Amino acid sequence: MADLGLRYTYDGTFEGYLCAVLAALRSGKVPASITDRRMYGGNENAVNIETNLKAAQYLYSMIAVKSSAEVQQMASDYFLTDSKGMEINLYRMIFCSLKYGAVVAEDYKSETMKGIQMAIRDLYREAQSLLPNLDFYIGEEASCAMIDPVNSVLPIIRNPVLKRRDLDNLIIYDKRHHLLLERYKEQNMLLDISAFPVPEFKVSREVYDYLWPFVRERRFDVRIIPGQKKSGSTIEPLWLKAS
Repeated sequence: MADLGLRYTYDGTFEGYLCAVLAALRSGKVPASITDRRMYGGNENAVNIETNLKAAQYLYSMIAVKSSAEVQQMASDYFLTDSKGMEINLYRMIFCSLKYGAVVAEDYKSETMKGIQMAIRDLYREAQSLLPNLDFYIGEEASCAMIDPVNSVLPIIRNPVLKRRDLDNLIIYDKRHHLLLERYKEQNMLLDISAFPVPEFKVSREVYDYLWPFVRERRFDVRIIPGQKKSGSTIEPLWLKAS
Protein backbone atom coordinates (compact mmCIF):
# COMPACT_ATOMS: atom_id res chain seq x y z
CA MET A 1 0.00 0.00 0.00
CA ALA A 2 1.25 3.46 -0.89
CA ASP A 3 2.45 5.68 1.92
CA LEU A 4 -0.33 8.25 2.04
CA GLY A 5 0.39 11.85 2.80
CA LEU A 6 -1.48 14.36 4.93
CA ARG A 7 -5.16 15.23 5.12
CA TYR A 8 -5.92 18.66 3.67
CA THR A 9 -8.93 20.94 3.95
CA TYR A 10 -9.80 23.96 1.80
CA ASP A 11 -12.41 26.74 1.90
CA GLY A 12 -14.78 25.27 -0.71
CA THR A 13 -13.62 27.42 -3.62
CA PHE A 14 -11.86 26.21 -6.74
CA GLU A 15 -8.92 28.46 -5.89
CA GLY A 16 -8.76 26.99 -2.42
CA TYR A 17 -8.87 23.47 -3.79
CA LEU A 18 -5.99 24.21 -6.19
CA CYS A 19 -3.94 25.49 -3.26
CA ALA A 20 -4.57 22.24 -1.38
CA VAL A 21 -3.53 20.22 -4.43
CA LEU A 22 -0.37 22.29 -4.78
CA ALA A 23 0.50 21.66 -1.12
CA ALA A 24 0.01 17.93 -1.64
CA LEU A 25 2.13 17.93 -4.81
CA ARG A 26 4.94 19.73 -3.05
CA SER A 27 4.85 17.20 -0.21
CA GLY A 28 5.72 14.43 -2.65
CA LYS A 29 2.99 12.13 -1.32
CA VAL A 30 -0.53 11.31 -2.45
CA PRO A 31 -2.86 13.07 0.01
CA ALA A 32 -4.89 10.92 2.37
CA SER A 33 -7.82 13.22 1.64
CA ILE A 34 -8.76 16.70 0.44
CA THR A 35 -12.05 17.98 1.87
CA ASP A 36 -14.17 21.11 1.95
CA ARG A 37 -14.00 22.27 5.56
CA ARG A 38 -17.35 24.06 5.27
CA MET A 39 -18.98 20.66 4.96
CA TYR A 40 -16.84 18.60 7.30
CA GLY A 41 -15.55 21.23 9.69
CA GLY A 42 -12.02 21.70 10.91
CA ASN A 43 -9.93 18.64 11.71
CA GLU A 44 -7.07 18.71 14.16
CA ASN A 45 -5.41 15.95 12.14
CA ALA A 46 -5.68 17.89 8.89
CA VAL A 47 -3.74 20.74 7.35
CA ASN A 48 -6.12 23.65 6.78
CA ILE A 49 -4.85 25.27 3.59
CA GLU A 50 -5.33 29.01 3.19
CA THR A 51 -6.37 30.26 -0.23
CA ASN A 52 -3.66 32.08 -2.15
CA LEU A 53 -4.75 33.40 -5.54
CA LYS A 54 -1.22 33.54 -6.91
CA ALA A 55 -0.56 29.93 -5.94
CA ALA A 56 -3.88 28.86 -7.46
CA GLN A 57 -3.12 30.77 -10.65
CA TYR A 58 0.29 29.14 -10.87
CA LEU A 59 -1.08 25.60 -10.67
CA TYR A 60 -4.01 26.34 -12.97
CA SER A 61 -1.66 27.76 -15.58
CA MET A 62 0.72 24.82 -15.26
CA ILE A 63 -2.09 22.38 -16.07
CA ALA A 64 -2.41 24.00 -19.51
CA VAL A 65 1.35 24.36 -19.99
CA LYS A 66 2.16 20.76 -19.09
CA SER A 67 -0.92 19.21 -20.70
CA SER A 68 -3.56 21.24 -22.58
CA ALA A 69 -6.33 23.80 -22.32
CA GLU A 70 -8.76 20.89 -22.66
CA VAL A 71 -7.47 19.24 -19.49
CA GLN A 72 -7.50 22.62 -17.77
CA GLN A 73 -11.18 23.02 -18.70
CA MET A 74 -11.92 19.49 -17.52
CA ALA A 75 -10.44 20.35 -14.12
CA SER A 76 -12.69 23.37 -13.61
CA ASP A 77 -15.76 21.54 -14.94
CA TYR A 78 -15.25 18.42 -12.85
CA PHE A 79 -14.99 20.57 -9.72
CA LEU A 80 -18.63 21.56 -10.31
CA THR A 81 -19.88 17.99 -10.22
CA ASP A 82 -21.38 16.15 -7.30
CA SER A 83 -19.23 13.09 -7.95
CA LYS A 84 -18.23 10.82 -5.11
CA GLY A 85 -14.53 11.23 -4.40
CA MET A 86 -14.33 14.30 -6.62
CA GLU A 87 -11.44 15.95 -4.76
CA ILE A 88 -9.10 12.96 -4.74
CA ASN A 89 -9.99 11.94 -8.31
CA LEU A 90 -9.34 15.46 -9.53
CA TYR A 91 -6.02 15.43 -7.68
CA ARG A 92 -5.07 12.27 -9.59
CA MET A 93 -6.03 13.85 -12.90
CA ILE A 94 -4.01 16.99 -12.19
CA PHE A 95 -1.01 14.94 -11.05
CA CYS A 96 -1.12 12.80 -14.21
CA SER A 97 -1.60 15.83 -16.46
CA LEU A 98 1.51 17.46 -15.01
CA LYS A 99 3.52 14.24 -15.32
CA TYR A 100 2.31 12.76 -18.60
CA GLY A 101 0.75 15.69 -20.45
CA ALA A 102 -2.39 15.93 -22.57
CA VAL A 103 -2.61 12.17 -23.16
CA VAL A 104 -4.44 11.80 -19.85
CA ALA A 105 -7.61 13.15 -21.51
CA GLU A 106 -7.53 10.22 -23.93
CA ASP A 107 -6.71 7.51 -21.40
CA TYR A 108 -9.84 5.46 -21.96
CA LYS A 109 -8.48 2.54 -19.92
CA SER A 110 -8.38 4.59 -16.74
CA GLU A 111 -11.47 4.14 -14.58
CA THR A 112 -10.74 7.48 -12.94
CA MET A 113 -10.66 9.33 -16.25
CA LYS A 114 -13.78 7.56 -17.53
CA GLY A 115 -15.59 8.55 -14.35
CA ILE A 116 -14.45 12.17 -14.70
CA GLN A 117 -15.55 12.37 -18.32
CA MET A 118 -18.94 10.84 -17.51
CA ALA A 119 -19.47 13.23 -14.59
CA ILE A 120 -18.71 16.23 -16.82
CA ARG A 121 -21.18 14.98 -19.42
CA ASP A 122 -23.83 14.65 -16.72
CA LEU A 123 -23.04 18.19 -15.53
CA TYR A 124 -23.68 19.67 -18.97
CA ARG A 125 -26.74 17.50 -19.60
CA GLU A 126 -28.29 18.73 -16.35
CA ALA A 127 -27.43 22.33 -17.17
CA GLN A 128 -28.97 22.11 -20.65
CA SER A 129 -32.13 20.43 -19.36
CA LEU A 130 -32.58 23.02 -16.61
CA LEU A 131 -31.97 26.11 -18.74
CA PRO A 132 -35.25 26.11 -20.76
CA ASN A 133 -37.29 25.18 -17.70
CA LEU A 134 -36.38 28.04 -15.38
CA ASP A 135 -39.55 29.19 -13.65
CA PHE A 136 -39.22 32.87 -12.75
CA TYR A 137 -41.36 34.64 -10.21
CA ILE A 138 -41.91 38.18 -11.51
CA GLY A 139 -41.54 40.59 -8.61
CA GLU A 140 -42.03 44.34 -8.63
CA GLU A 141 -38.32 45.06 -9.05
CA ALA A 142 -36.79 41.83 -10.33
CA SER A 143 -37.43 38.32 -11.59
CA CYS A 144 -36.44 35.43 -9.35
CA ALA A 145 -35.98 31.69 -9.77
CA MET A 146 -34.88 28.98 -7.36
CA ILE A 147 -33.15 25.80 -8.46
CA ASP A 148 -32.04 22.63 -6.68
CA PRO A 149 -29.70 20.82 -9.10
CA VAL A 150 -27.62 17.77 -8.32
CA ASN A 151 -24.52 19.36 -9.82
CA SER A 152 -23.45 22.97 -9.53
CA VAL A 153 -24.91 24.03 -12.89
CA LEU A 154 -25.45 27.72 -12.21
CA PRO A 155 -21.92 28.63 -13.37
CA ILE A 156 -22.59 26.72 -16.61
CA ILE A 157 -25.90 28.42 -17.41
CA ARG A 158 -24.87 31.84 -16.12
CA ASN A 159 -23.97 33.43 -19.44
CA PRO A 160 -27.07 32.23 -21.35
CA VAL A 161 -29.28 33.51 -18.53
CA LEU A 162 -27.58 36.90 -18.44
CA LYS A 163 -27.99 37.26 -22.20
CA ARG A 164 -31.78 37.09 -21.89
CA ARG A 165 -33.36 40.42 -22.76
CA ASP A 166 -36.90 39.52 -21.74
CA LEU A 167 -35.78 39.93 -18.12
CA ASP A 168 -34.26 43.03 -16.54
CA ASN A 169 -33.05 42.71 -12.95
CA LEU A 170 -32.92 39.08 -11.86
CA ILE A 171 -31.68 36.65 -9.25
CA ILE A 172 -31.36 32.87 -9.37
CA TYR A 173 -30.67 30.98 -6.16
CA ASP A 174 -29.24 27.47 -6.07
CA LYS A 175 -30.39 26.28 -2.68
CA ARG A 176 -28.34 23.08 -2.74
CA HIS A 177 -25.00 24.75 -3.44
CA HIS A 178 -25.82 28.15 -1.91
CA LEU A 179 -24.94 30.11 -5.02
CA LEU A 180 -26.67 33.32 -6.04
CA LEU A 181 -26.62 34.79 -9.53
CA GLU A 182 -27.66 38.42 -9.61
CA ARG A 183 -28.08 41.06 -12.31
CA TYR A 184 -28.85 44.52 -11.05
CA LYS A 185 -28.19 47.85 -12.75
CA GLU A 186 -25.90 46.29 -15.39
CA GLN A 187 -23.78 44.57 -12.74
CA ASN A 188 -23.58 40.79 -12.78
CA MET A 189 -22.34 38.67 -9.88
CA LEU A 190 -22.21 34.99 -9.10
CA LEU A 191 -21.80 34.74 -5.34
CA ASP A 192 -21.20 31.92 -2.93
CA ILE A 193 -23.47 32.85 0.00
CA SER A 194 -22.97 29.70 2.05
CA ALA A 195 -21.77 31.87 4.94
CA PHE A 196 -24.93 33.97 4.77
CA PRO A 197 -27.87 32.84 6.94
CA VAL A 198 -30.91 31.96 4.84
CA PRO A 199 -34.12 30.11 5.76
CA GLU A 200 -35.37 26.98 3.99
CA PHE A 201 -37.12 28.47 0.98
CA LYS A 202 -40.05 26.61 -0.54
CA VAL A 203 -40.92 28.81 -3.50
CA SER A 204 -39.21 31.48 -5.60
CA ARG A 205 -41.30 34.26 -4.14
CA GLU A 206 -39.81 33.58 -0.70
CA VAL A 207 -36.34 33.84 -2.22
CA TYR A 208 -37.24 37.15 -3.82
CA ASP A 209 -38.75 38.62 -0.64
CA TYR A 210 -35.75 37.62 1.47
CA LEU A 211 -32.70 38.02 -0.79
CA TRP A 212 -33.63 40.80 -3.21
CA PRO A 213 -33.35 43.59 -0.59
CA PHE A 214 -29.77 42.51 0.10
CA VAL A 215 -28.98 42.62 -3.62
CA ARG A 216 -30.73 45.96 -4.16
CA GLU A 217 -29.07 47.62 -1.18
CA ARG A 218 -25.64 46.09 -1.79
CA ARG A 219 -25.67 44.48 1.64
CA PHE A 220 -23.73 41.43 0.50
CA ASP A 221 -20.11 42.15 1.36
CA VAL A 222 -18.36 40.41 -1.51
CA ARG A 223 -15.03 40.96 0.17
CA ILE A 224 -15.80 38.39 2.84
CA ILE A 225 -18.19 35.99 1.10
CA PRO A 226 -16.21 32.76 0.60
CA GLY A 227 -15.58 31.93 -3.03
CA GLN A 228 -16.15 35.34 -4.59
CA LYS A 229 -13.51 35.84 -7.20
CA LYS A 230 -11.32 38.82 -6.35
CA SER A 231 -10.70 41.47 -8.96
CA GLY A 232 -7.30 41.10 -10.53
CA SER A 233 -7.27 37.31 -10.55
CA THR A 234 -6.64 35.93 -14.02
CA ILE A 235 -7.76 32.36 -13.50
CA GLU A 236 -10.10 31.39 -16.33
CA PRO A 237 -12.64 29.92 -16.67
CA LEU A 238 -13.35 30.11 -12.96
CA TRP A 239 -17.04 29.82 -12.27
CA LEU A 240 -17.18 32.36 -9.43
CA LYS A 241 -16.42 35.37 -11.57
CA ALA A 242 -17.77 38.89 -11.39
CA SER A 243 -18.46 40.26 -14.84
